[in-house]
Amino acid sequence: MKPLFKIYLCLFASLCFIAACDDSDEEGISGFTINAQEFTLGATGGMESVKVASGTKWVAKVNQPWVKVMPANGVGSTNCEIVVDSTLSNDVRHAVVTFVPEGQSKQELKIHQTGYGKMIGLDKYEVEVASMANEDKRYFDISVTTNVKFKVDYPLMGSWVTTSKRQPDISLDYGARPRTIKMRFKWDMNTDLKERIASIKFLPVNEEDELEKEVALTVKQEASPEITDDRRGDSIAIVIASTKLRSMISWDTSERLDYWTGITVWERTDKGVTPEQIGRVRSVEFKMLNTKEELPAEIGKIKYLETLVVASNTNTTLLPTTYRIGNALKGLQHLKNLTISAMGITTISKSELEGSCQILTKLDLSSNNFTAIPSDLQSRNFPELTHLSLTGNRRYSSITDLNDTRENLGLKFDANNYNFKNLLKWEKLKSLSLSYNLIYGELPTFIGYGGRLESGVHAYTDGDIQSNDTLNSASDEVKEKLKTIPRILPNAERFTINLNFLTGDDLPEWLLYHPRFARFDPFSLIYTQDSGKDMNGNVPGFKNEPSNLEWFYERYPKARPTLTEY
Repeated sequence: MKPLFKIYLCLFASLCFIAACDDSDEEGISGFTINAQEFTLGATGGMESVKVASGTKWVAKVNQPWVKVMPANGVGSTNCEIVVDSTLSNDVRHAVVTFVPEGQSKQELKIHQTGYGKMIGLDKYEVEVASMANEDKRYFDISVTTNVKFKVDYPLMGSWVTTSKRQPDISLDYGARPRTIKMRFKWDMNTDLKERIASIKFLPVNEEDELEKEVALTVKQEASPEITDDRRGDSIAIVIASTKLRSMISWDTSERLDYWTGITVWERTDKGVTPEQIGRVRSVEFKMLNTKEELPAEIGKIKYLETLVVASNTNTTLLPTTYRIGNALKGLQHLKNLTISAMGITTISKSELEGSCQILTKLDLSSNNFTAIPSDLQSRNFPELTHLSLTGNRRYSSITDLNDTRENLGLKFDANNYNFKNLLKWEKLKSLSLSYNLIYGELPTFIGYGGRLESGVHAYTDGDIQSNDTLNSASDEVKEKLKTIPRILPNAERFTINLNFLTGDDLPEWLLYHPRFARFDPFSLIYTQDSGKDMNGNVPGFKNEPSNLEWFYERYPKARPTLTEY
């Protein structure tokens, strides 16, 4: 028992010794001290620690509301946290924390906080984009952090990187504290064989807002694939053009070009083919499109293209009031057949078809947004053209009154319009289609004052009559009559002008005496006009519409159809 008692005694003595030591340490603190006299923090604020040693009670007082001390009072040794809020200013600000110990001299801790510098910061300073993509994919977003109003600087003309808001409306309701906004930039496709770089600068709106450093965004765009002057180059051009037009039709590029839908190539057996043309693309169709841009330049690099169809663009009623095909086709030297249908274009010029206008034989401009006949559509500009269509140029389908107040309704003009009369004087045309437009008034007679033919218009001659079986089958009386009748569209095999707003007592004589009038299917494609009212409130249609064509066959016996036994 004695050894156990001695152990307890020793433990008790040790505890007393430890307690005595602790009491002596606390009692040993004399005066009042803090281990720092000054702190400097950044604009975002933060927290700093200060060690307080005091033998008595103390209290901390702060002269600014943006500084807090935790704890703000105590006794003995304590670690105090000095908490500083973020600033709203560009300037440096100051505060003082005063420690007041009981029975001791007070001590001060000075707090300095730097303000926000005037700045514009980007989440990325360099962006790389592809050479091409669909229109709805050709953009990138940038996060901009700033405490000044700024503007985006790039050339007004010729820039391939743009933004809709060059001076964003940014709210700086937190003073100098930076705010972050997102900006969207769009980019154009690169058809050049070289990489290109754009530098977009971000500048303060107010010149006195001097930034710490210049801020610029560098945009790099990869080069376009090389379109070589060969069959492979044709296929690359077709794929790029289709991508730009956002066509819903795609091809399996692993297959031979000959098997691609809507594409034909020149064969050895084709009439007039040259060795250079064999295997190259002869015709191509781009359909089911979704674009608001001009035709891609790559189409113009399909060197030996003879037939081109670009058709069926979506939302043509929402396209700009001026929409052109551009200069993509300007260099095509072999183009003979061109269809730009339901694209929404509003005009076309000979300069846009400079390379082919002298050899073009077919031009289909149906279902577009023309509001007038383009002034360049004249025989002298397209001397070989035989087929022309301007059918269906209405922006809206439901038009029953030509006094409709909506703008740009479609191809709307008086039938005595100068450009329209020029179309009718185009002798080489074999087909002229003008159905489903907004043409109003009476068809021109081409007869001037005193019964004389208008300038530039000629009557049928004896030679014309003798060379045409239908005309030559007429009676002598009709033949004499023909020598007074305007020779309009003499080579036309198809002429359509139905579903317009034309009026009149009857058709003009140049049409009624035309040798192919019966072939024009007049009851469907001429006499049948739209319902509604024209500009003057007249109901469209011709008052003296015949019930049949017997009168025509009596006039031209050779035109009467005959039954053929098989």
